[in-house]
Amino acid sequence: MTSLLDIAPANIGLRAYDTAIGFRNLDERNAYLADFNPTHTVGMGAILAGAIKGKDIIRDARSLKKIAADVLKINPWAFDSVVLALADLEMIRSVQRKGGEIVSFSENIPLLYDGIHEKLGAYWLDKHPSELEAQFITILNKLAQAPLLAQNLSAEVGLDAKANQTLRAIGEHAELVRYHSLHDGTEIATSPLYAFEHPDQLITIFEKHSGDRVQEAFNRVRSQPGFPILMDDSHPIVEDLVRLGIVPAPTVVGADQRERAFAIMLYGLDPVYLTSKKQVLDRALTLIACVRCGEVSGGVTAIRMPTKLLSALMNPNRNYTLKGHSSIPRQYAPLIRMRMIKLVQMGDLWGAQLIATEDNLEAVKLAITLLERKGEGIPERGNEKEAARLLFTEGEYFAPIETIALVGRHKAPTLTEPEIINLWEQMTNRGGS
Repeated sequence: MTSLLDIAPANIGLRAYDTAIGFRNLDERNAYLADFNPTHTVGMGAILAGAIKGKDIIRDARSLKKIAADVLKINPWAFDSVVLALADLEMIRSVQRKGGEIVSFSENIPLLYDGIHEKLGAYWLDKHPSELEAQFITILNKLAQAPLLAQNLSAEVGLDAKANQTLRAIGEHAELVRYHSLHDGTEIATSPLYAFEHPDQLITIFEKHSGDRVQEAFNRVRSQPGFPILMDDSHPIVEDLVRLGIVPAPTVVGADQRERAFAIMLYGLDPVYLTSKKQVLDRALTLIACVRCGEVSGGVTAIRMPTKLLSALMNPNRNYTLKGHSSIPRQYAPLIRMRMIKLVQMGDLWGAQLIATEDNLEAVKLAITLLERKGEGIPERGNEKEAARLLFTEGEYFAPIETIALVGRHKAPTLTEPEIINLWEQMTNRGGS
C-alpha cells in the first residue's frame, strides 16, 4: 500500500474535495469511478458540508437532494451515502427517513474548514481505500506542491506500468493532472492545483523566463481582476494560461448565452484561502465572475470598480440589502444557486439581500480585496440601482477546474432559478411531503 504517513488527514480531505470537483469532468458512467468510491464520497461530503454549514436543521432533505444534484453536482444516487458518511462523523445528526429515503436531519458541521477536511480525511483512511485511490491522492498532493518529472513522480508514488496508465488517464480526463513533453524526451507532470495554491511562484517563473507578451498578459489580468475572455483566441496568451490551469478563471454563461471565463490573479492572498478555505475563495470568485459578467453581457451601465456595491451588500445597517429595481429578475443563477443572495420583494421591485452567513460575509470581503487590485485606477461611484442588476446574472456557473475542460461539454441546468429558490426555502423552512 502506498504510504500516506506524510500526508495529514486534513490534506487527504482537501485532495478528496479536489478529486470530486475534477470528477465533474468525467461521465458519471465512467468505469474508473467504481475504483474511487471512498474518495469520491468523501470529496462530495466536503462539498455538501460546505453548502449546509450554518443551516442548523434541514427540514426537507428531498429538496436538498435536488439542489445537490443541480448545483453541487452530487449524483442523486450518491446523496444518501454522502449524508450517511457525514452522519458517521457526527457532522450530521438526527437523520429521519421515510420509506427508506432520508427526509430530514440537523447539521453539526465544524466552523473551520480545516476541521471538516481533517474529519473527512480520517474517515477516508478508516474506509481502507484501494491502492489506486491512495496513489491518486498522493499524486495530487505532490503536484499541489510543485511540478515533477513524470518519471520521478511514478517512482516516488510506486506506480507500476498499469497503474501509471490508469491514473494518467483519470488525471488528464478530470483535468487534475497535465503532462508536458520536453525537448529531451522527458515529461513534466503538473496540476492546476499548484497554480491555485502557489500562484506567486508561477507568476515569478513566467515573468522571469517568458517574453514581453506573456508579461503583458499577466499585467492585463492583474489590472482588471475578473478579466473577461470568450476562449475564442481573441486573447490567446491569457486563454492558454487558463487552459493550462496557471490562472484560475470561473466561467459564467451570460444573458447573451455566451460562455465567458473571468481570469483572476490570486497573488498575495492569505494561504488559508488557497487550501483549507478554498470553498470561501470559490464563493468570492463566483461573485467576481457574476459582477464582471453583468458588466460585459448584462445590458447595464458598466461599473469599473463595484466595491462600493459589495460594501453595501455586506452592511448590517442596510440589512445586507441593496435597493430594489423594477426589472423582473432574470435567472440570477450563480449567486442564488450557491445560496449567497436571495430576492426581497419591495412592492413592485426586487432587492438583493446577502444571506449573511460567516462564509458569505468573508467571501464578499475577499471579493472586494481581489477587485481592488487594479493598479492605480481610481474607483468610480456607480449608480446603485444599476449596480444591483449586476448581481442578477443569467446563466450557469462553472468552477475553475471545470472551466479548463469546458469546451461545450456541459449541459444546461435541469432546474430553473425559481425552482432553485423554492427548494432552498423548502429545505430549511418546512418538511418534505
